[in-house]
Order: sequence, then C-alpha cells, then structure tokens
Amino acid sequence: MVNILVPTDFSQLSKFALKYAIKIANKLDGNITVLHIITMTQAFRISMLEKMRSTDYNMLESAEQELEKLIKTLSEQYKTSRPIKYQVVRGAYFPSTLLREARNLRSGLVVMGTRGASGLTKAVLGSNTNSVIEVSHVPVLAVPEKAEFKGFRNVVYASDLQNLEAEMEILIRYIEKFGSTIHLIHIVPPGNQVDVIEREIEKILKKFSYKNIVTLVLVDNDVGSAIDQYVEVSRADMLAMFTHELSFFEKTFDRSTTRKMAFHSRIPLLAFRQNTRDRGL
Repeated sequence: MVNILVPTDFSQLSKFALKYAIKIANKLDGNITVLHIITMTQAFRISMLEKMRSTDYNMLESAEQELEKLIKTLSEQYKTSRPIKYQVVRGAYFPSTLLREARNLRSGLVVMGTRGASGLTKAVLGSNTNSVIEVSHVPVLAVPEKAEFKGFRNVVYASDLQNLEAEMEILIRYIEKFGSTIHLIHIVPPGNQVDVIEREIEKILKKFSYKNIVTLVLVDNDVGSAIDQYVEVSRADMLAMFTHELSFFEKTFDRSTTRKMAFHSRIPLLAFRQNTRDRGL
C-alpha cells in the first residue's frame, strides 16, 4: 500500500496537487497525509522569545483550523478509498522538514504542484518543488497546473544510461500497477553510434520480466528540447527521470535536466534521486 505525502500552503497550486494525489491514491487504494509546514525563525533576543512563542501558538492554531476546513471540503467533493490524514508541523527549513515527516510516515511518494518559470527565477532561485527534488530520498511527483490524471498509460523515461539496470528496477515497481508502457529514451549528440547504444540497452532490458517497454535513441544537441518533442509525439502521461548530484558551479549557474524539466513540463514529472529509498507503490 502506498503512503502519499502532500504538502500544502493553501495556495490553489497546492490544492490542485492534492486533488491529483487523491486520484492516484484511489487508483492504488493508498493513504494520503496532507502536511502544512510553518517555517520558524530563531529569536535573536531573549526579550523577543515570549512574544514569538505567542505568535507561534496563534499560527499553529490558525493553520490547523484552515487545514481541517480544507480536508472537510475535499472529503465532501471527492470519494476517497481511505480517510485523508493531516497535520501541521514546524521547522526551520521547508525541504528538510518535509523529508523528516516523510521518514516518520514511511511515505513512498511526495506529490507537489509546480508552475513554469523563466530567466533568473528558473536558473537560480528555483522553487520549493525543485528544492525538494534536489534532496529527497523519496520520489517526488511534480504536477503542473491543470494537468489531468487519466492514469499513466505512457511513461517517458529519459535516461543517461549510467545506472540503467538499477533505475529500471525502481521505475518498474512504481508504474507496473498502472500497466504503463515505458518509453525509454536516450539522447546523444550527432556522431554517436546509435545502433551500438541500442544493442546495449536491449541487452540490459532482457533481464526484466516487464515487457511493456519501447526504446529509442534520439540524436539531438538539445536534451530538453528532444525530451519535450518526444513527450508530445508519444502522448505521454508522465515523464520519469533520475537526478544526479550537482557540483557547486552547477548549483550556482545551472540546474540538471531533471530540475529544468520540473519547471516547464506539461505533464507530471516523477523525479528520483539515484540513491532513492525504494518503497514502490
């Protein structure tokens, strides 16, 4: 049984992600926990401590009331296979607090909303969703605004082939209950021996009993553009990718392809860390 964790800040985007998560949970007879995180700052002066404690209490009480109201409304709008759980927690930093609760709840999936960004915002500032993707030991499903859940018939898995066998084992556990067709794509620049790469991929895939897999090596200098085009052609319902550790300069001046795709993909992005803890769905 899957335990899905959905953080909310009561925005329309987070509410949309929650509705999407409800549909997944209903499909899998899973549990949903909705989490609101209040990020706290330390008091710099002792004289401020009591005042901040009073403020903290009021914030917690207000958040609990709003969260209870949200869950009641959703429960009336949507039939759920199991009652929706919810809680309010405090923490100094959103991603670390979310992941702490994911461990405590033994969550197998985190579902978050995401909207497009560009320029400086996209390259440097990022978003809560991208910040979580960078550090999460639990797979993160980034759901774009207005994405509709229709099952996951076609899942595009964009791979660099560095850890193909291990990544396929993890991905299959997450999507096999949907009966998905996996479109395994690998993008190379011109000049590569495509036929050799394709034979190596097929050799690895023979080790798996899951046979709903289509493979394709694409020749393109722009990885992001190639992925976007194939997503359109295949009518994909979800894009799956594995993140890599970033160096200091990559974090400062750029982001990995996975993190970039979370900003502008028109379909949900299922992002795994390479050392993700695999609970499956």
